[in-house]
Amino acid sequence: MSNGRATHDSPLTGGCLCGHLRYRVRHIQSAYWCHCTMCRRASGSAALPWLTVARADFEVTAGTPARFSSSPGVTRLFCGQCGSPILFDMAQEAGVDVTLGTLDDPDAVAPTHHIWTQSALKMTAGLGAGLPRHEAEREE
Repeated sequence: MSNGRATHDSPLTGGCLCGHLRYRVRHIQSAYWCHCTMCRRASGSAALPWLTVARADFEVTAGTPARFSSSPGVTRLFCGQCGSPILFDMAQEAGVDVTLGTLDDPDAVAPTHHIWTQSALKMTAGLGAGLPRHEAEREE
């Protein structure tokens, strides 16, 4: 997944639009494009790139995130001041997903696949061309 700028073990930092909320991640497990309707609505984007880390490898370093339960067992963290979406937390999963675009260097991590393409918008057809596409969530 790495493109030479970051390794799975290199800590990366990021934050929201206004700078109130800052975080650090380590040990990136995967990165992907999500095309599900919920992610589109939560972000206002046609598709949303995410990276996955173990819960212990995500740390808020400044600010306090606001929380929204978007469905049973799912909590989304965002900046309560500017609204930037930061984290997707499914309670039954071992990892959490962080919005890749909120990294200080988003090019440090390249998505390797697409998920929920059954919901993909036509305008995203060429996005991440050549990457594997999965109609539903990818099984690891």
